[in-house]
Amino acid sequence: MNKIYSVVIKGKTLESRNLRELLARAVCTKRDLDRKLSLQNQSGSRDAFDRAADEIVAAASSMRI
Repeated sequence: MNKIYSVVIKGKTLESRNLRELLARAVCTKRDLDRKLSLQNQSGSRDAFDRAADEIVAAASSMRI
């Protein structure tokens, strides 16, 4: 009977009887999760930038020159 290897990455469990295959999947999964997190952080900072730009435009439009 072959041993079943398992890896948990951010709450997601990967299992395989082939250690090399498991490690390859684990690396791909970790990269995908990191990429998704990075994209979420970038979009969040972009939203903050857009809000700040809107506030600047609103403040500038209320100023008298």
